[in-house]
Amino acid sequence: MRTDVEITATADRGVRHRATGGLAVRVTSPGHVQLIGTAATPLGGDEIAIRIRVEPGAHLSVGTVAATIALPARDRADSRARWEIEVGAGGRLRLDPQPTVVAGGAVHTSDVVAEIDPTGILDLYEHVQIGRAVRIDRATTTDLDRIDRDRTGSWTGGLRVTVGGEIWLAHRVMLGASTPAAAIGHRAMSNVFRFPDDRPEEVHPSEFAARLRLAGEATLTSALGASVTVTRRLTDALDTAALVPNG
Repeated sequence: MRTDVEITATADRGVRHRATGGLAVRVTSPGHVQLIGTAATPLGGDEIAIRIRVEPGAHLSVGTVAATIALPARDRADSRARWEIEVGAGGRLRLDPQPTVVAGGAVHTSDVVAEIDPTGILDLYEHVQIGRAVRIDRATTTDLDRIDRDRTGSWTGGLRVTVGGEIWLAHRVMLGASTPAAAIGHRAMSNVFRFPDDRPEEVHPSEFAARLRLAGEATLTSALGASVTVTRRLTDALDTAALVPNG
């Protein structure tokens, strides 16, 4: 199945959106939208394309009502999601979806590409869990520690951020079987990217977690761990330290 979502936030006309496939968009309050699953996706062979545009001077917050679960199909394991983000001059976007859970036997790839005006603001959150059997509340992820370890899926994620036409960040992370992370028991990852942010680097002394200062005024806070419950706690602690709210 092919899923396409387009969301455009404007300073004077509110939020415009359209969606086809396995996702729908709901405007829950001015400048706030939620993505809602209308069908099981991503399954093996599925492609999801989400385009978010914040026009100059507009503010937008995007979330999801439940975790995304990547599942294998009977004849195909791989699925793909791509987020294309544009934040115009003086615009602000907060993108904070619930975690992606990759079930046993699934192979999921996610790419996030963001273009930001130098006067724009972007707060971008990403959480991923490798595992097959998890307990999930429909509104939020309540417990991702109960994982069936007999089989694992795999996830590859890319994040590319351009500010004013210059590349500020381009990296890829792999989780799942036969990866270095799996070799030391890491089955989950959390990322928080913020622009602008001029805080210095900070490293957790006993965990695989750090807030990195990128070239220019931006930070990337990342954590690896056994579960997304752990990685969210670590990134929350590092990301909120000395954080001055934008706006």
